Amino acid sequence: MAERIEPAARVYADALYAAARDAGRTREVDADLQALLSQLSENRPLLQALANPAIPRDAKKRVITKLLEGSEPLVRNAVLVLTDRGRLPLVADTVFAYAELAAAEDRILTVEVTTAVALDDAQVENLRERLSAAVGHDANVIATVDPAIIGGLVLGARGVLLDASVRRRLEDIRRALIRTPLPVGSEA
Repeated sequence: MAERIEPAARVYADALYAAARDAGRTREVDADLQALLSQLSENRPLLQALANPAIPRDAKKRVITKLLEGSEPLVRNAVLVLTDRGRLPLVADTVFAYAELAAAEDRILTVEVTTAVALDDAQVENLRERLSAAVGHDANVIATVDPAIIGGLVLGARGVLLDASVRRRLEDIRRALIRTPLPVGSEA
């Protein structure tokens, strides 16, 4: 996920995180941001209205103020700033970027693991323990399946990708075969 977050959203998340850390409210802000994202994802018409450029910003700000009535003031103010700047479509990326910052503070590393076949709970737990020991943080493993990788696994965390899949190895062999000059004539 990390590599897909819009860079501008990271700027807003960094500023919000700094303010929340200074106020000692990082977890509360994270919880309210997750709740906001959940509300928006469950209410498609609301999401479309907030993304609609034809609706005036003042109307959007009233809706957001009402929506975030019981939330942390930092969350409400941050979303209102996004609205003022016409950056409301960055809300989801800002939430994800903030969650990464909060997880780093809690020393939790989220690792996306892609395999060709589904992993059972014991395998995921074993992988989580091994990753936790290797990186010195608690690992949160998100397992997905992609049969196209044929075998092996692909690990992704904080923008770093480790591809140990059979598909990648086969691609490396294909490239090597293409680049390797073949002997001609009497050299063969």
